Parts: sequence; C-alpha cells; structure tokens
Amino acid sequence: RALEGDPGLRLMERLARKSGCDPVAALDMEPEYVKAILAPLGMLSHPILFITDHQRPEILERLLADPEIGPNIRLIPEEA
Repeated sequence: RALEGDPGLRLMERLARKSGCDPVAALDMEPEYVKAILAPLGMLSHPILFITDHQRPEILERLLADPEIGPNIRLIPEEA
C-alpha cells in the first residue's frame, strides 16, 4: 500500500525524473501501457493474469473493455 495516494505519487515522480519513465503509467495500467509492454515480447495473444485488491476497479474495467487485450484477461480469484 506504500504507492497509494500522495506518498506514492511523490515517489513515482522522483523515480520518473531519474529514469525518464512516466510517473503514473504503472499505477494507472492503461490498456495502451500494457500493450506497449506485451507487444515487443510477442505476448499480446497470451493470457494476462490480473491480480487485484479491488481498490481501483476502473483499471480492470478499462482492460476488459479493450478489444485487443480484454479477451485475454484472466482474473485471479481472491481465494487463490
């Protein structure tokens, strides 16, 4: 939970300045971000295991709504 709220944003901004990476992409998990990681690896057609604490249900909703990766999302049950 250390990356939630303002402390997490400050940490991500500091890391982004040092690395040149987007400060919030890993927190928001937009479909384009996920595809940008998977495409070069040739993994867009493979299952995507989604593990969540349900704190940000909109992330799963966005990924499931994406026509390219949505069908590959596999939600890991809470009891797993």
